[in-house]
Amino acid sequence: MTVQRRRCTVSTVTLLLLPMLVMFSLPTNLDPAPNAEAATNCTVSSDDATPAWGVTVEKQELTGGGWWGHEKQDQQRWEDEQGGDSEPNLNALTDSFHTSFQLMNDSAVGLRLNLTTGWKYTFCIDIQPENVDLNQETPIADVYLLQEMDFNMYETDFGSRHNDLGGLREDIAHSPPWMQNMLLWHPFRDVHAYEKIDEVEFAVALDHEETTWDPWSEEADPKTMHLMIESWNNIRDYDEGVSNRNFSVDVTVMVEERFALPNWTVAVVCCGGLLGILAAPFLVHRRYMKAGSPELATADLMPHLETGAEQPAGQVAPPEFLEPPPPAP
Repeated sequence: MTVQRRRCTVSTVTLLLLPMLVMFSLPTNLDPAPNAEAATNCTVSSDDATPAWGVTVEKQELTGGGWWGHEKQDQQRWEDEQGGDSEPNLNALTDSFHTSFQLMNDSAVGLRLNLTTGWKYTFCIDIQPENVDLNQETPIADVYLLQEMDFNMYETDFGSRHNDLGGLREDIAHSPPWMQNMLLWHPFRDVHAYEKIDEVEFAVALDHEETTWDPWSEEADPKTMHLMIESWNNIRDYDEGVSNRNFSVDVTVMVEERFALPNWTVAVVCCGGLLGILAAPFLVHRRYMKAGSPELATADLMPHLETGAEQPAGQVAPPEFLEPPPPAP
């Protein structure tokens, strides 16, 4: 029982001291949580170069006049290898690929992907103008990674890009942050927006599936992610805007298997440490109260040396310190 208690105490103390590893890592150049970085070699083999169109990857193109509410030509075109116009469910992307397409002025092109957990996705985008003009300098375009709900608002933004809607578009663009969170589209995790660039590399790894539940079905439909490359003036203040040029776009997606701890391990570590701190006073109090229990009344609470006396009992104290005899009557 004593060995088990010692092990429990050591485990609790070790768990509580884990955050201190971050402080100790600074002078030793040990980084317990390194920053995620994109792969530096954005190349794929010839066997994996062709994407599975319509199965795991879907091409996208946004075109139209941009006068939302005044004409019916604004539309979104979904394209695959057979030229279909549907929006089918895509399988999880687990293979690397490379593709190229043309980006026209005042338009947007991209890919619809089904990203999943257990994999790391590295995106490498290279944008080059078709007609080189030495008087025009880079940056030249914008790149965004969007979730499905934000992409729907992105479409609305694209369809109204040339119509101020009576000043409403400008008011929404400069509205308070709480209102922008409800009305405006945002890049994935609020960070995957790469504006005014001609090339970019970034990596993404999901910690949970992007799915939506259908109340009439027991299965969850996967939500897709949208990689968009654009050359139009969106509602954000820091985008590149219309560049009046056409571009050729090369996209390489590197897919690598990734090991990640389940999400519930965070709750176990945090809650375990908190419960250990809360339980410590009760454990000490229990041991203190148990020390005075009747079954331990005969136990020696004070340790002592079990050695024999070195002198007889009568010689322990000098005679002058002994009790004097009683007076004679």
